Amino acid sequence: MRIIDRVCDFLAVLAGIYLVAIMLGIVISALARTFDLSGAWSSHIFTFAECGLLYIVMAASPWRGREKGHVCIELLTAAVPQRVQPVLSRAVSTLCIVICLVLAWYTWGATAKAYRFGDAEMRSLDMPKFLLLGAMPICFTLMAIQFSRFVWGTETLHSGQAGVHE
Repeated sequence: MRIIDRVCDFLAVLAGIYLVAIMLGIVISALARTFDLSGAWSSHIFTFAECGLLYIVMAASPWRGREKGHVCIELLTAAVPQRVQPVLSRAVSTLCIVICLVLAWYTWGATAKAYRFGDAEMRSLDMPKFLLLGAMPICFTLMAIQFSRFVWGTETLHSGQAGVHE
């Protein structure tokens, strides 16, 4: 699991760097338009940002899962008896694993199909579609691994306390 943790940490850092790069790209694009310096290159910034939003979400999600940072509603786990809470939390984590693995399976198929047929994402900058889709099967698989910690580990995903605890 230590290797998986390092991979997830690395992906989260890349997501943060990409987010900053998108912000800088938008600022540069706005300044270029203000000073009438925009050209064909400025439309590529929006393609870079659009693709980046998918990469950012996918790259940061396994790390967020490990850190229990995904949105969850503790209302039900807080309402059941304390001895049932870990069982319910592990059941929810198991469902999360199943969903992530199904999504990994289907996105892997879409990525392989896009690669096989040479599909391209046609924007201001043409990009092979498999590069756009490729982050999904990898990151959904990593998310499934992260959720497995809460099924088979000592820690559960839910605290059993309703409300915000940050």
